[in-house]
Amino acid sequence: MTPILLKPEYLLRGHDVPLEQGHGLVVDGKLIADSGPVAALEAAYPHAEVIDLPDAILMPGLVNAHQHGRGVSQIQLGYPDQRLEHWMAQRRSRGSPDLGAIGTLASAEMLKNGVTCAVHADLAYGTGNYEAELRGSIAGYGAAGLRACIAIGVCDQGNIVFPQEAEAEFLAGLPDDLANRLRERNDTPYEKDFTATSALLDRLLADFGQNDLVSFCYGPSGPQWVTDPLFAATAADARRRDIGLHIHALETTGQYAACRYLYPEGTMRHLAALGAIGSKTVIAHGVFLTPDDIEILAQGNAMVATNPGSNLRLCDATAPVPALIASGVRVGVGSDNSSVMDDEDLFSEARVASMLTGRRNWTSPPKPSARQVIEMLTTSGAAIAGFDGRIGRLENGWFADLTAFSLAHTRGVYLDEDMPIIEALVARGRGVDARLTMVAGKILYRDGVLTALDAGEVARRAAAAAKAARLPERPEDVQFTERLKPYLTAFYSRLTADTRVPDILS
Repeated sequence: MTPILLKPEYLLRGHDVPLEQGHGLVVDGKLIADSGPVAALEAAYPHAEVIDLPDAILMPGLVNAHQHGRGVSQIQLGYPDQRLEHWMAQRRSRGSPDLGAIGTLASAEMLKNGVTCAVHADLAYGTGNYEAELRGSIAGYGAAGLRACIAIGVCDQGNIVFPQEAEAEFLAGLPDDLANRLRERNDTPYEKDFTATSALLDRLLADFGQNDLVSFCYGPSGPQWVTDPLFAATAADARRRDIGLHIHALETTGQYAACRYLYPEGTMRHLAALGAIGSKTVIAHGVFLTPDDIEILAQGNAMVATNPGSNLRLCDATAPVPALIASGVRVGVGSDNSSVMDDEDLFSEARVASMLTGRRNWTSPPKPSARQVIEMLTTSGAAIAGFDGRIGRLENGWFADLTAFSLAHTRGVYLDEDMPIIEALVARGRGVDARLTMVAGKILYRDGVLTALDAGEVARRAAAAAKAARLPERPEDVQFTERLKPYLTAFYSRLTADTRVPDILS
């Protein structure tokens, strides 16, 4: 295989090293082989394929720390922005799409925005065959060539409402036909128990364990959705296998109120007692983390994947990113396939995460620096995805997962010479500025072209999948969902009425 010599205007090897001008990078096979002054590399690799990237910065590929492989957005699918509990109910009024088709489109959109790796957080469509759903999603990432961490869902309670103890009272307050319909569909959308979940992971590892583009972790749906015995068993098996726990937690006011009821000692403190807080634990969302929660996460070297656009669109706030970073908690950025601009632009999401800090005073933790934002998008994201030490930096011997962003928009008509390029990139850069995206040494996107995919065919397949899933198997579920929403509103309004959420914006 012919080595590739990349010649950018600027080379950024990592978030914590100086920006280099006049330096390049050599890729040989899947790995980074060399780097240094361009003239020296040209002499050492005279037969290399040369790719000039003038007016561009070459840097580690971005990592989408939390998303669900949905290439067709919720708005496109007919779901208006609304509270998560309403959105989850409305899913009953739709069928299951071809997950390979929409996953390939999601991967393509991420590649076009400089993303080289993504965490596929747990999400089930209730088909009754969760394994087939997961394999469809894995096929989508594989078709695009995107690196992915696959979180295997875990859930055994709260499928109707949470906390589980309130289910009987909620059902008793519904018309009989609504209550009976919910009872009929009260099975977990994942595997039925821990034994089945662990066996599913064994089968997936047997088929994909040697694929260096795929990693796996467990994905508990959230404390209010997982009983203590299941959480403890899952955490113990994750430690045994040396894999991560990617946990949805404290995403909404309803979840915060439920967890306050279930775990008065504190949600993260309770999870720590179950063995679920450690160096491979990721808290996804974490909007309503309290100071005590943050302290527990820091003590356990756990991480957080913030999804600011999605949280705002679902009528909540954002994770307390400055406080997390100040406490030493590593933070990554995810799009949740529901970003502020309804795209896969992680630069824009990182800006929201770092800038939306609300009321500030001189003693508040500062907003993340430009270097810290780059860290969130690269090395921290790599750790969250289970690829720490293999991607996230441009180091010799590491996988060649990298991207090059044009600086034309960043500079605009003028950029003061005293303004550091990285500061300007973080402030003004956009995903659409990506000129080249490479995963494991393969160029998958270059100058507006997806090199491994037929973009038109990918779009047609995804559109057909979305259209085919427009209606559920039982058409009456459309009306059922609309009738159910007012009861959910009343229930969660009562649940949260006396709950004072943490003042995360102070």
